[in-house]
Amino acid sequence: MIDVEGLTMVYGRGRHERQRALDGATFSVPDKSIFGFLGPNGAGKTTTIRILATILPPTGGTAVIEGHDVVREPIAVKSAIGYMPEVPGYYPTMTAEEHLDYWGAFYRMPKADRRARAKELLELVGLKDERAKKAKAYSHGMLKRLGLAQALLHDPPVLVLDEPAGGLDPYGIIFFRNLMKDLNKAGKTVFLSSHILSEVAQTCTHVGVIDRGRVVAVDTVEGLQSRIGGAGSVRCLVEAHNVPDAALRGLMDVQHVKDVQRTDWGLIVAMDTDVRSSVNAFLVGLGVPVVGLKLAEVTLEDAFVALTGGGAA
Repeated sequence: MIDVEGLTMVYGRGRHERQRALDGATFSVPDKSIFGFLGPNGAGKTTTIRILATILPPTGGTAVIEGHDVVREPIAVKSAIGYMPEVPGYYPTMTAEEHLDYWGAFYRMPKADRRARAKELLELVGLKDERAKKAKAYSHGMLKRLGLAQALLHDPPVLVLDEPAGGLDPYGIIFFRNLMKDLNKAGKTVFLSSHILSEVAQTCTHVGVIDRGRVVAVDTVEGLQSRIGGAGSVRCLVEAHNVPDAALRGLMDVQHVKDVQRTDWGLIVAMDTDVRSSVNAFLVGLGVPVVGLKLAEVTLEDAFVALTGGGAA
């Protein structure tokens, strides 16, 4: 559905080169997936999205969407995608209905079709009762919903969304999460960038991680977590009260224990392999009443940090 190979973007040329935003980025987005594109600030996410949306021509490499090259066939690509920027732009004195009618004209949709489609989409995104209100009176969340309606206007098979849930309250985030899943079930491929990793974990079927202009991992959410969990440290949650400081110091001498942190309910013990039995035996030997021990699940946040080394500047 989306194939990116060796994508490069350099701002400036020769001696005047200012920034290499993309440095050979390569990845593929499976058909009918929800693909989360993650990376620290400045990693190249928005640059990639603008290239996919045919807003920026790349310095090198290729990007193909629905079989169409973004450089050689930009009109075909525009027809195949629905693009929603992080901050959609609107005419402040136009209503939601007027905006969709205006944008629909660019796709050469007949007037009657534009009106019918606008009514359908405004109901879909929860703006049916706000359709006659001017954009300047819309809240941030309402503007986000209108931006998604615009992206869906010509019923494209691919959605390219830049931070669709950015700045939304919990209700807005849940709304977008459920709508993304519904659109995906209806057959659409969704490519989105986000800083809300918990939402990516709940929404996306696949994830790509970009760092300093290079894609460092592409996998399912579960595959990424499993890969990092197997390669990195294992965390053990120890429920125990009144753990003496001597126990914390002594645990650091237990083989395979890398770090110990105190919490209000016990300890978090980082290990390079599962040695819960040794941890339990040590604490019980000191007379610490251990209520329970369990491994902490590796989160998408853990995987993200491990892959990006703490993030780019």
